[in-house]
Amino acid sequence: MLILLFGATAEIVVHIRTNFRLERTAAEVANVASQFDALAPADIAGLFDAAKAIAAPVLAWSNGTGTGRARTMIGVVSGTASGNSLAWSCSRGDAGLVSLVAGKAALPNGFVVPNGQSVLVVEVINAVTPWSIMAAPIFFGTAGPGPVRTYAIVRPRTAALTSIGGACP
Repeated sequence: MLILLFGATAEIVVHIRTNFRLERTAAEVANVASQFDALAPADIAGLFDAAKAIAAPVLAWSNGTGTGRARTMIGVVSGTASGNSLAWSCSRGDAGLVSLVAGKAALPNGFVVPNGQSVLVVEVINAVTPWSIMAAPIFFGTAGPGPVRTYAIVRPRTAALTSIGGACP
């Protein structure tokens, strides 16, 4: 029983650490991106590289092969007279991890962007499976809570950032 308790505690600590790391990553990338006057594909590629560096050793994005699956999405939602509108969205990583916030016009809790303004949204998803030992069929036979998702929504500081100077990297 003591070994089982130790294993469960270790997995909970890893899950919490992953969640905090990804929250920090989303917030830092959103903060940096919000300071740009304009975003070019090279800037967005730099933001994805920064996400990977900030999140390390946790994956912020990966190609979906190997042992880890992760995805980072960056987008801008603009406010129009008829409601929110997705201005643009770029992502890097495992396309199988579907975004719930970035890349969509509908923001959480019915958040409406004021007409003529915009918000920058960064979402980081990691398919880490917490409680994998406890979810094994020999114990409870249930799956864990699914991927860790976190996002940050910030208002651009100097420009609306409603377009990028080229295609997504």
